[in-house]
Amino acid sequence: MSRKPTAAYLKRKEKNEESLKSSGTAFIGQVIKFWNSSLWVGVDRIEYYVEKLLHSIFFLGHIHDVRLLPNDFFESQAVKDELETRFQMAFHNYMSPPRQTPFSILLTLAVRICGHENEDKIQENLLSFLEALKLPPKIKGESNYTNYYTLEATVIAVCYNETPGVLRPVKYYGASLSCRGERARRIMINQSCLNVWHNYVSYAVLAFRHEQRNGIIFPGTVKCRAFYRNHKTNCYEARRPCKNCGDLFSLSNPDTVRKDFPYGNCAETECLSKLISKDREVRSNMILGINYTRENLRGLREKAKTALGQSLMA
Repeated sequence: MSRKPTAAYLKRKEKNEESLKSSGTAFIGQVIKFWNSSLWVGVDRIEYYVEKLLHSIFFLGHIHDVRLLPNDFFESQAVKDELETRFQMAFHNYMSPPRQTPFSILLTLAVRICGHENEDKIQENLLSFLEALKLPPKIKGESNYTNYYTLEATVIAVCYNETPGVLRPVKYYGASLSCRGERARRIMINQSCLNVWHNYVSYAVLAFRHEQRNGIIFPGTVKCRAFYRNHKTNCYEARRPCKNCGDLFSLSNPDTVRKDFPYGNCAETECLSKLISKDREVRSNMILGINYTRENLRGLREKAKTALGQSLMA
């Protein structure tokens, strides 16, 4: 005989089901405040990024277990109407997968505002935004909002090619997937493999996802660091690469315990893909898995395309 759920459990379940709605509403509200403040003044094409943020949040609502419409993320009809007039594409195309999660877009904005070399300023910018969201207190006994859909990426990462003689190498940033649930992660990873990440990264992720275990190796000049947010101190702290990243990219000193996240979920995946795409020297000196061929990549991409279509229809 199954036990009857307690009142506390049912209340927590209801709260968690509403969490994406409340978090998305807060996220959009804070984006509008930052947009209208001096913090984002002078950013080129700022409306382009705001539209991308809206689209990404609306899409995550569309594929959420408790499906949400764009209208559900607004407490004010006037604000909703104004944004819909200015950002029609976000409201009309919300059922199509975005190229980035909301936090990844926010990180892109922070880099544009602060400059790629200013890691501390970028982190401060993100922390200022997150602190202003005023998320609800964590559930007693749980850490880091385990069951609350906050839209925050658990980890951010930065990488660069430390070329001799170059004093300020270009730094590239990435965020872990700020979406919850197996279906959402599966959609965003397959979408990224097909339409966002460099082919080398897509190949490594798809190969491991399909049990081929064929990673890629970066030249020794490539440096990569990751950070997670400590909610108690509201600061970012350094962390080791996870075991998945050690497998995929042969990053040094990875964690030895595998976390329950799919290949492609990590922040390192996004920033390393950007590095490969932009740095010819890195591309030329990489070591690819012995099974990397255009034909094998094409086959893996076909599997990703099929899986993406099935997930979107679910």
